[in-house]
Amino acid sequence: MNPGPKVITYFLGNKYMPITDTLIAAWLSVILLIVFSCLLTRKLSIIPDRLQNAVELLLTSIENLIEPMLPGMGREILPFIGTIFLFVGVGNLIGLVPGLSNSTGDINTTVGLALVVFITSQYHGIKVNGIKNYLKGFIEPVFIMLPMNIIGELAKPISHSFRLFGNIIGGGIIITLIYQFAPWIIPVPLHLWFDLFVGVIQALIFGMISISYISVARSE
Repeated sequence: MNPGPKVITYFLGNKYMPITDTLIAAWLSVILLIVFSCLLTRKLSIIPDRLQNAVELLLTSIENLIEPMLPGMGREILPFIGTIFLFVGVGNLIGLVPGLSNSTGDINTTVGLALVVFITSQYHGIKVNGIKNYLKGFIEPVFIMLPMNIIGELAKPISHSFRLFGNIIGGGIIITLIYQFAPWIIPVPLHLWFDLFVGVIQALIFGMISISYISVARSE
């Protein structure tokens, strides 16, 4: 496994606009989610079938994760957090398809996601507390804490993005090394289970951290 994106081609031949394997995987993730959503919502029923029931269960589970940290806002925040969770989850698992790479194995993808979460949390902080109280929070408890508070806030998207990127890349490297030195230890079904487990867990962690950032921003 070679960490990092591989350039497939260049957009309109411009060498400053590379199209990488991870970018293609991210596009495919988005297309899959859009197509699945369109197909699922075409025939919604009061009495759901198995597929609709499974999706409703997933969305209800995500809403139940939001409510403890953002009481009464589960439905409002669900579209954003649900989209984050599904995109990260699909991005983590799409590498199981032969010839495709995990889109979340590219630091550009994870930084982009973390910045979206960061901007959203700042928006909620300003919306709830007002711009004056929002800015005032950077000089609390004393004015001398201003540089530290700013650094702490800017560190959030950095740690958020590197946590997901590092775990996905690290897991892939470990599995690759194990296969090279002792391929008989991990059969394909166990490898598949490991990738599924890690992919879902990392999506859950990324989503939970996103909820906590929004919750903290609203309470400050």
